Amino acid sequence: MIQSPLKNKSRRRTVIAALLALILLLPLWWWTGLWYQGKLLTEKRAQIGEFLAVQGRSLGTEINSRLAILKALKTFVDGRVGVGHEISPVEFAAYAAGLVSGESGVHSLSIAPEGITQFLFPAGSNESLAGHDLIRDPRPQVRTDVERAVRSRRIVISGPYALRPKGMGLVARQAVYAKENLWGLISLVLDLPPILTQAGLDSPPSGLEIALLDRSDRLFFGKKAALEGNPISFQIDLPDGTWKLAAFPAGGWSAAVEKPLLQFRGLTLALAFLTAMLIGLSAGYQMQVTMAVRQRTGSLQQSLTDRREVEENLNRTLVNLRRAMGATLTTLILAVETKDPGSAGHQKRVADLARAIATEMGLTEEAIEGIRTAALIHDIGKISLPAEILGKPGKLSESEFQLIKTHPQTGYDMLKDGEFPWPIARIVWQHHERMDGSGYPLGLKGEEILQGSRVLAVADVVEAMASPRSYRPLPGLEKALEEILLQRGILYDPSVVDACRSVFLEKDFRLVA
Repeated sequence: MIQSPLKNKSRRRTVIAALLALILLLPLWWWTGLWYQGKLLTEKRAQIGEFLAVQGRSLGTEINSRLAILKALKTFVDGRVGVGHEISPVEFAAYAAGLVSGESGVHSLSIAPEGITQFLFPAGSNESLAGHDLIRDPRPQVRTDVERAVRSRRIVISGPYALRPKGMGLVARQAVYAKENLWGLISLVLDLPPILTQAGLDSPPSGLEIALLDRSDRLFFGKKAALEGNPISFQIDLPDGTWKLAAFPAGGWSAAVEKPLLQFRGLTLALAFLTAMLIGLSAGYQMQVTMAVRQRTGSLQQSLTDRREVEENLNRTLVNLRRAMGATLTTLILAVETKDPGSAGHQKRVADLARAIATEMGLTEEAIEGIRTAALIHDIGKISLPAEILGKPGKLSESEFQLIKTHPQTGYDMLKDGEFPWPIARIVWQHHERMDGSGYPLGLKGEEILQGSRVLAVADVVEAMASPRSYRPLPGLEKALEEILLQRGILYDPSVVDACRSVFLEKDFRLVA
């Protein structure tokens, strides 16, 4: 019989090897978490930058579309002044009403011959302006802006200012010349709150602080907190300078990515512990085999009963190893399905179908087992993708689809250093390649693609079309078989397509939920 010292040494070696492996794996786990945190922060900043670009362009468009009213009013005044016609109040009121019809956020229009306000629309909108001399305004900033308008002959924007009785306004002015002599000024007053609402800035996404600054970097809308802690900003170009729209996550950048980072760290920590356990069991098994061989060599007269006990112990250890590998694969599958609950069971069904196809093709048992194992974890690369993209209902945007397309490369990077008896990492890497070279990530063609990847490609697409998804209608198995037949020899290996159709149509294979 195997003596207890042998068992004790094997157990000690298992524990020591597992602890050493864990000591080596924990720094890798930590640095992987830091890498993933940086990746999440980059994606978050890009997401906020895209939001600011959309909202900033929208606000710029809204303001510039209303400044076009001032340009149209100048055309009207130039036409009258150029031919020496006087402007009548009735004519001005009718023209101004047509300009502002249907436009929200326009507070008033005015004309000031020689700088003195004489025409105001709507009438009574600000009676204090009637007869007001803009050129000699007692406010220094207003005089400065009027002088700039006269000197530059372009639109000059003042404000934002507080409006009476309430609100916040923006004043745009432009000088009118009769030949080379100053004739007067025209003004447009905008009410900003309705414009900000129309641009979508009054209701930013939850958890995001925004701030809007004028061309003097003065905060006039939003929260000061949005300007702290390395915010994202976008410049809004206006005729008289630029505004800045800034945003910052409430609670800071770390809080913005805390939840997905914790999920990733938890999953990868579990993988590290399972890997250390597998290494420890392997080391213990190796020592046990070595010592058992030495003992059996030195004691050839040992009874058959004793040898059978050694074999049983070795078989139990081998079973434990296989169970540990199975547990590792199961953990990898659950890690993907945790990120993408909508595709639960997808990898298992693809593995079952891939094994049936490979068997129908007459491949060796070794090749069939390698293809099945690769199929079980072919989407492991999706563990690095945001859960909100994987589970998004409806069609993905182009940038989201490009991000999805990185999962074969990520899966290869995660598996390439693993010591499998089959080319698992390369099969996973190439399972989205197509026969005509239109696949990704490598653009391989024909025989350049591993046979296992060609089998997995057909099994993957048939299962995806035959199984329900929350984000699209179910095409069904019949449509899936029609699709691979239509693309036979173009996207998919003809021999794999024929074997797949055979297992369904002739062998009555069924995808088990």
